[in-house]
Amino acid sequence: MGSSRSIAKFMLVKAEELGLSITNLKLHKLLYLSHGLSLVKFDHPLLEGEKFAAWKYGPVIESLYHDLKVFGSSSIKADSSFVANWPSLNEASDETMVIESILKQFGKKSAGTLIDITHKADGPWHEVFDASTSSIVIDDEKIKSYFKKYLKN
Repeated sequence: MGSSRSIAKFMLVKAEELGLSITNLKLHKLLYLSHGLSLVKFDHPLLEGEKFAAWKYGPVIESLYHDLKVFGSSSIKADSSFVANWPSLNEASDETMVIESILKQFGKKSAGTLIDITHKADGPWHEVFDASTSSIVIDDEKIKSYFKKYLKN
């Protein structure tokens, strides 16, 4: 497990290596997919001490969203002075394998497509989202149970 900043920084670095452009919105969708895969494959969350919340445009790590909102809808560069100073993730970890796998499978998809994927009617986000509330935590057990149905060993 890592902090949201170290996980995000690693994802941004790897995305750039793959030639992918990542916005704040897209980053959160990819982190959510990585989190689900981590829960199923390794039985532990991707992020240390932080939970995903159900926001209008999908699952979000609130503190990370607020850290990155300065980028607006622009791509986030891992070497920007803002992100470059964040802690680095241990390169040889469960988290790195999960992130690389998700980037390869979903990284080229648009943010809109990723929203469709994370908003499925039978999914955890859809189950807890309430437009009248600013934020509701999505329980990891719900995420794990949902992802288990769709992931193959």
